[in-house]
Amino acid sequence: MFQMPKFISSKENRENADIIIAGIPYDCTSSYRAGSRFGPRELRNYSYEAIEEFSFYQNRSLDDISFCDIGDLEVMVGNPANMVETVVEAVKPFLEAGKRVVSIGGEHLVTFPLFLAHKETYPEFTMIHLDAHADLREGYAGDQLSHASVMKLCLDNGLEKLIQLGIRSGTKEEYEMRQTDHRIIPALNLEDVADALEEGEVVYISIDLDYFDPSFVPGTATPEAGGASFHDFMKFLNILSDKKCRIIGADIVELAPDIDKTGMSTAFTAKLLRELLISLHINF
Repeated sequence: MFQMPKFISSKENRENADIIIAGIPYDCTSSYRAGSRFGPRELRNYSYEAIEEFSFYQNRSLDDISFCDIGDLEVMVGNPANMVETVVEAVKPFLEAGKRVVSIGGEHLVTFPLFLAHKETYPEFTMIHLDAHADLREGYAGDQLSHASVMKLCLDNGLEKLIQLGIRSGTKEEYEMRQTDHRIIPALNLEDVADALEEGEVVYISIDLDYFDPSFVPGTATPEAGGASFHDFMKFLNILSDKKCRIIGADIVELAPDIDKTGMSTAFTAKLLRELLISLHINF
C-alpha cells in the first residue's frame, strides 16, 4: 500500500511533538489557476529528494525540532463550508494540547478555519499576512467563502489586528478599507512591520506565495510582479525574533506545483517551510 512521505525529519509520534504539520489539499475557490491542492504532496516529495535538514541561516537542524507531519486533512472537494468545519475540528485538539500547527495548502481560504480554531485557544493575537493581494473583498463570484475574502472573513469574526505586508493588488474598495479600518496596518516595508509589533507580541503568520516575486515562485495561482525575495523573508523572521514575538501558528498557501514544470517553486517553498519550522521552534 502506497504511503505518502512526510516532510523531511518529521518525527513519528504526534503525541510528543511540539509542532504539527497538516496539509490542506483544497483549491475549489481558486479564481485563476487551480492546482494548489497538489502543493502539500509535492513539498513532501521534494523534501526527501533535494533539501538538507540543516539551515545555514539559523545554524539549526530540523532533526533537533520536535515536529510531526500528520499528512493531509480529509477535506471535501467543492464544498467550502464543509472544508471550514472540517479544518476547525481537526486542528482544535492540537491547539488545546498546547501544540502549534503549521498548515500547507491549498488555496488561501484555508486560513479562515485555521484562524477560527486558533481564536478559540488564543483569544487575542495578531495576524501577519504576507501576500500580493489584500483579500478583503466581501465575496467573489457570488461566494463569501473565497480565497479573495479570507482576511475580511477573519476581521468579521474577531480579528483585531492585521498587519499586511507585500500587498500590491486589489480593488479600490479594498484599498480604501486598508486606509480607514483601524484594525489593518498596511506595512509598506519590513521596517513598518517592526514598528507595528510590540515586544513579545503573540502572532500568527499567513504566507501566500504570491507575496514573492514570480521570478522566484511562478507556480502559484495568481502571480503578481513586484514581490519579495527569499532574503526578505529571512529578514522578516529576524524581526520577529528580535521582537521576541511568540509565534503560535502559521500557514503557507497557494503553491500550485504543476504550473511550474521546472520545480523551482516547490524547491523555494520547501526551503521556506524549513526556515519557518526552525523559527517557530525558537520563537514560542
